[in-house]
Amino acid sequence: MVITVGGSYGSGGKAIAQKLSELLGYKLCDDDIIAEAVKNSGVDLTEETFRYFDESLGKAPLSELTRVSAIQKSSYLGVVSTLSLDVTPLDRTMAQAQRTVLKRFADEGDCILKGRCADYYLAGREDVLSVFVIDNEENCLSRIMEYYPELTEKEAKKLIRKTDKRRQDYYAFFTGKRWGDPSNYSLYLNCAMLGGADLAARMLAAAVRSSCQDE
Repeated sequence: MVITVGGSYGSGGKAIAQKLSELLGYKLCDDDIIAEAVKNSGVDLTEETFRYFDESLGKAPLSELTRVSAIQKSSYLGVVSTLSLDVTPLDRTMAQAQRTVLKRFADEGDCILKGRCADYYLAGREDVLSVFVIDNEENCLSRIMEYYPELTEKEAKKLIRKTDKRRQDYYAFFTGKRWGDPSNYSLYLNCAMLGGADLAARMLAAAVRSSCQDE
């Protein structure tokens, strides 16, 4: 079975995907999606820069680059300058490379695919369970501030809003659908209602095992 996991920023989707991988023994495909996409993109960019523009329409302002390396900043300026040329825009090239990698991973067997419109690209396959994860603001803030301890609560809230807006725009652009719309997914998980990411993952793993046994 192939499980796609998307969700709002800080909702626990990453933790659920990791726990599911442990419980089911499925391959977790997250960062390696980027690594493989870099190899197949045909674009002369470092993995670091590719990662910065992951799930982005390639229009991040320079003000957002204060924490990234000089290499990324230089690459960003190069990317912006090429957008005016008669070439395939970077965001399309990156998205197509990731789409190819996602389909390949799915064809290889049991795996968990994190984000990147995987639910849309693999829609229609009988072996796919698509999951979208949400949580309340308090829990999302707690996760983000634990991961980025240097952020104030106000900054963490702003980061969540900006990241969710970026994901929303990216998903809408490449799928023509609304990111987070329950009708796009097999299952909607609310971590706050299910007792947290760990318990949510255990419940989902039990459901997957039961489904596989029934087949």
